[in-house]
Amino acid sequence: MADFSAEFSRNLRAAGIVGAGGAGFPSYVKAQGRAEYAIVNAAECEPLLKKDQKILEYFPEKVFDGLELLMKAVGAEHGVVGVKKKHEKIIPRLEEIAKSRKNIKVVKLGDYYPAGDEQCLVFEVTGRVVPPGGIPLDVGCVVSNVETLYNAAFPGKPVTEKFITVNGAVKKPSTFRVPVGITWREAVELAGGFKIKDAAYIDGGPMMGKVMTDFELPVTKTSAGIIVLPKDHPLIVKKAQSRPVFSRIGRSTCDQCALCTEFCPRYLLGHAVQPHRVMRSMLFSGAGHKAHSQYALLCCECSLCSLYSCPEGLHPTSACVSAKGDLREMKIGFKNSDLNTGKKPVPHPVRDFRKVPVSKLVQHLGLADYNFNAPWQDERYKPSKVRILLAQHIGVPCSPCVSAGQKVQLGAVVGDVPADKLGCPVHASISGTVTKVNEKYVEITA
Repeated sequence: MADFSAEFSRNLRAAGIVGAGGAGFPSYVKAQGRAEYAIVNAAECEPLLKKDQKILEYFPEKVFDGLELLMKAVGAEHGVVGVKKKHEKIIPRLEEIAKSRKNIKVVKLGDYYPAGDEQCLVFEVTGRVVPPGGIPLDVGCVVSNVETLYNAAFPGKPVTEKFITVNGAVKKPSTFRVPVGITWREAVELAGGFKIKDAAYIDGGPMMGKVMTDFELPVTKTSAGIIVLPKDHPLIVKKAQSRPVFSRIGRSTCDQCALCTEFCPRYLLGHAVQPHRVMRSMLFSGAGHKAHSQYALLCCECSLCSLYSCPEGLHPTSACVSAKGDLREMKIGFKNSDLNTGKKPVPHPVRDFRKVPVSKLVQHLGLADYNFNAPWQDERYKPSKVRILLAQHIGVPCSPCVSAGQKVQLGAVVGDVPADKLGCPVHASISGTVTKVNEKYVEITA
């Protein structure tokens, strides 16, 4: 078993497999742990994104293959696929496959946000609460994204393609796979092109994604998709607020109703995260002073407080993110904070009644007119050029290992990190000639 775990871990690293749901944590590290449960995070609760659903619809066997390999590597006795029960079209097939595999089952989740938060998912599946500041492995669980396990099902095959959804204000909302390193403008063209003239996009989903306006940026291994919206859409305007703006508005408006805390998914698990107290520290800090609130340290940045629960339309999430940054400068983390009492967290007794339905969230965000099915397109796109970013994962960025003018084949390593550092190599997603190399990316022209 130890030999298989080590070999599987090496294969994951060599293939450059990282968390494909957005975080980008190198998957080989998870494979080195020991767990009782291996859980597939198939909740995909970010509104309008569909890529995990489509993988499970068209390539379910491969996801289960990857799950079985992970189970064997970590010694898991149980495999679980956590998927929302609303996906009635794909669940019967998933249950059929699960019956043909050993110790794997499908668990149906409610259609609420953020069911895909890994700590919420662990609790729903096992009834175990991850300790504050901890990870699922602390309670015997390892959690992986659908696409991550799909990639793991091909031992040693480099990650050169990415499944993405392009939704919103485009002519043909779609889900497809593309070579890593194409531009988002190319992806939009594959989705029929823009329906509007003055467009922005949210990279990674409307709740946790970032507002971007540069469509020339490249698709990475952690990309889940984009939502194209008008630049003046209220969601774009809200998410683009700068720290001086949301701080000024928060100081003048927050009435400490605490709804941001009462709906917080980590607070409802019993963790010491209270956004309203972070807002309170901002109220008491005067202009030009940083907010230092330890109640932000366990914030998972799901944005539910900012984009749903706050009746004043304020930005507790950004206040928490800023506070965490300030605390990092002071070298304060949860482990050395005043909040780390060592007490076991107890879930809130009304947790089940405070889950936010995604349908309500879509309406509240003003996305009802942009919520399309984004059906699967199986056409394989062949770009003339790609830019492979050297930082596509948590850990140490890659250093380039090719030079301009060099010929490379599809799958060749173009950037890597030292073996003793956290990180994964990146690979050529097309065959061609290296036309540019710098500290940020390797450009390849077919």
